[in-house]
Amino acid sequence: MATNNKVIVERTNVLADDVTLGVSYAALDSGDFGWYGQAGETYEFSARVVYSAAAATDGAAFSVTASATPTAIAFVSEYNTDATTVVRTACVAVDTPDHGSASVALATGLNQAFVYGVITPSADGFIGVSGIAENASSIIAKGGLSTLSWKRIDWPAEA
Repeated sequence: MATNNKVIVERTNVLADDVTLGVSYAALDSGDFGWYGQAGETYEFSARVVYSAAAATDGAAFSVTASATPTAIAFVSEYNTDATTVVRTACVAVDTPDHGSASVALATGLNQAFVYGVITPSADGFIGVSGIAENASSIIAKGGLSTLSWKRIDWPAEA
């Protein structure tokens, strides 16, 4: 009896070192906080970014980045602006949304942001999590605490 079962392997990376965000989107750490995607293949991803802020009025945002404009992309970027308010932004382009102001819940503790969705790259290359800060050096993504998981979710048809 033949089977059409496929095995999907999920992989998880942990951000190795702290990364200070700048005022333009940049990959958090292209060396170990992402994966090498192949053109035309579809991947599902989920990231949890733990970060600190210099002040509760400092804005930040987190996204997904790729080496070329993807063929298809849809994801959600989510973070708290205070103890009870969650901002969820549906995105269809890399390095979006724009940072906001007052977009951190805690200035004296650790904040969390979530980025999750799917991407089909148009060219082979690096895919990872990116971040932006309203004010340079005010937001620091925490190494050892931030995680990124991904898996390929499309497969060629069986012959």
